[in-house]
Amino acid sequence: MIEDIEAYRPHTTVVFFGGNKTHWWTRLLKKGYYHCFIAMDIGCRKWVLIDPVMNYTDFIVVQNDNYFIKTVADKGYTYIITEPKFILNRKKWHIRPFTCVEVVKNFLGITKPFIFTPYQLYKHIKKESK
Repeated sequence: MIEDIEAYRPHTTVVFFGGNKTHWWTRLLKKGYYHCFIAMDIGCRKWVLIDPVMNYTDFIVVQNDNYFIKTVADKGYTYIITEPKFILNRKKWHIRPFTCVEVVKNFLGITKPFIFTPYQLYKHIKKESK
């Protein structure tokens, strides 16, 4: 899978799923799908990691091409390679909690309102990529 990244053009996005049970509500989530974050290819062999956590979002520029993807995958994270959909006219603005899923959905242009958990997001992206 990691080799497949070479075939994509800039703005390819890798969505990572995994994490640990760090909060009480994570016991309600599917095992192995406690958190999600993305890495977006911005060209010039650089990626931006966008990692939304409890009350802030980390933005990290990574310069070593695909090495970091392999490193994160080796730590037990599941990942999907996708491309964001650029939506010009968003319909309605909905009030949603600030979660990793909502941040990733916004970056990917996913407007489905009933995707709440990382596992639901994983299933949606996997279905859309077929």
